[in-house]
Amino acid sequence: MLRRAREARKLSPEEVTRRMNWLPCYVGIIERDDYAALRRPTFARGYVRAYGKLLEVPEGPLMAAFDEVAGELAGPGPVRRVAPARSARHTQLLQIAVGIVLLAMLVAGLWWWRGSATQSVVALDWVNTVKV
Repeated sequence: MLRRAREARKLSPEEVTRRMNWLPCYVGIIERDDYAALRRPTFARGYVRAYGKLLEVPEGPLMAAFDEVAGELAGPGPVRRVAPARSARHTQLLQIAVGIVLLAMLVAGLWWWRGSATQSVVALDWVNTVKV
């Protein structure tokens, strides 16, 4: 399909290679449906789509033909990693730990603030007694 479209547009394989910025062998490999010969055969679908776009070949029929020919070469869709679900108990323990840490920080802050306020009062009392 792609070879016929290229020939109809009177483009040489070298011209397509230059326009697509591909290695020289890619055009022949794709036109022979030899996707396993590509350096990265998992990208064959993208190469075919880009080549079809250059030649203005309708994408739907082109990709359907690719899927028939390539079969399992393209592989399944993207692999998604799913994080393991945390148990409710684990989540509850995490919330309690965070709460304890925040409470400890609050108590430490109040203790520091009260201590610094007391020192200020003592310092002021000392200054006042010296002036008298």
